[in-house]
Amino acid sequence: MNMKNWILIFFLLAILCLDVNAQSKTGLGIYTDRDVYVSGETLLAKIYTPESNPSKIVYMDLVNQYGTRISGVPLETKNHQASGYLQLPDSLSSGIYQLRGYQKNTAEKVKIVREIWISNRFDGFEKNNPMKKLIGSESEPDSLTHQIKIDNLNPEYVAGTVIDADIQIEESILDKIDGNLLVAVAQTEPSFAPATFKVESSGTMEGLNEVKGMILSGTVTDKTSLQPIENSIVYLTIPDSVPGFQYYKTRTDGRFYFLINQYHVQVQAVIQCFGSTATQRLKIKLDELYAEPGTKPKYTKQAIPEALKANITRNIDVVTLQKIFSQEKLKVISAPAKKQETVPYYGKPTQTVDPQLFIDLPDFAEISRELLPGVKFRNYNNEPSIRVMNSSMQNFFEDPPLVLIDGIPIQNMNIIKSMGSSEIDRVDICQSERYYGDLRFPGVVAIYTSKADYSKIPESDQLIHIKLEVVQPPVILADPPASEPNIPDLRQVLYWNPSEIAQNKLSVKCIASSISGRYKLSVRARLKNGTIIYSEKQFEVK
Repeated sequence: MNMKNWILIFFLLAILCLDVNAQSKTGLGIYTDRDVYVSGETLLAKIYTPESNPSKIVYMDLVNQYGTRISGVPLETKNHQASGYLQLPDSLSSGIYQLRGYQKNTAEKVKIVREIWISNRFDGFEKNNPMKKLIGSESEPDSLTHQIKIDNLNPEYVAGTVIDADIQIEESILDKIDGNLLVAVAQTEPSFAPATFKVESSGTMEGLNEVKGMILSGTVTDKTSLQPIENSIVYLTIPDSVPGFQYYKTRTDGRFYFLINQYHVQVQAVIQCFGSTATQRLKIKLDELYAEPGTKPKYTKQAIPEALKANITRNIDVVTLQKIFSQEKLKVISAPAKKQETVPYYGKPTQTVDPQLFIDLPDFAEISRELLPGVKFRNYNNEPSIRVMNSSMQNFFEDPPLVLIDGIPIQNMNIIKSMGSSEIDRVDICQSERYYGDLRFPGVVAIYTSKADYSKIPESDQLIHIKLEVVQPPVILADPPASEPNIPDLRQVLYWNPSEIAQNKLSVKCIASSISGRYKLSVRARLKNGTIIYSEKQFEVK
């Protein structure tokens, strides 16, 4: 074989190896509007998720140097991409933090981690402290491309002037782009180079694939034997004037699952379990929504660059002024309205009574006797009980009815016995058997309180109150503040579009803020082979 043939074979093998390496990329990435923040600010982020994972939910959370999770939010993915924001608490101390992105069914196996710097805006900046930088064993560098060009971006701009740049994407790369672009113009600090890397482990977070929405899961066990309980009834209630309600019969391993796909705001929820007998003592335990921090990461101490010190000092002043002038960073886009239920899950009531329209009555026994037709409430030997009339048979059901407070099922009638007219907004009464799935209710008494705070229902081993972080609604940057004398424009992010449609030519137009310093226009895209490419150009605002 001559030398020319050997060269050709070697060239073909090299191309094949490159293609294999490209195909092995996961396409997992997490990107923020900036790398340096002040406590109390809002962080913007975009996450790319692997195409091999069908989950429609990705989790983003913040973890400190000690492995403690600070906060987090679930985001909805579209075309294996998601964007959202995280409000950084005012109480955070200065230092390096981890921003993590992952999907639930592989939460312990693969996480993408990006380090960011957060300074406490109250304590100021301690100049003598060294910086603890993360040591990541598997760095995830992106590929700089020259096939995305940024044109018409001046090296300098004066505060308040228009920035009008163009982005040119070559045809040869355009059809290889998977989904939308991330285009941003924001303050940058070249002296701080954050690491981004993957964290992998052999374990996985147990749970179903979140293809249709968030899944809330947990386990019911016997409190005495600690063994899982099969066929225990678990209720999930979202209290409201028309409450949300789901139930689940636990599996042989005591596990239960609820699909949360109707809400785009933070909601209060109540989860409770019931055994086969009233005396059975159970315990309900919810799974964590977010992955465990896992092994504490390793850090190395480095001197803090002077340029970063100056940037941090300036940004602390900027954020303080932002709070004073109430310059909002984000505008929430209202989520698409979903069909609202007009009838509760227990069906249309036979009768609805408003006790406040009548004479004030001191307790529920008086209310039931005077105002609630077909409801018999007794408090014999301090053991209250309740029955509802079966209107079709003209006698009372032998079994107790479903009793609710603001939609939450209760079994202990001591909770309602002292409730008077002033505490109750309305009472729905159902004087017939009602069914929900394979649950049977021998009548219903649904009490809706005036304050709607369900504070009378105490937590226990069988009942948990939870503030549920549901899928975050989309947001956009707020418009620049109206020009006013002596009030500076305090934006550090001038442009942020994580869903820019890829096309040959794009225009990026924004206004330079009053904050002087280095800024960067960056463009990122994921290719269909999983490679994440980027192009960027810096400029200065004076």
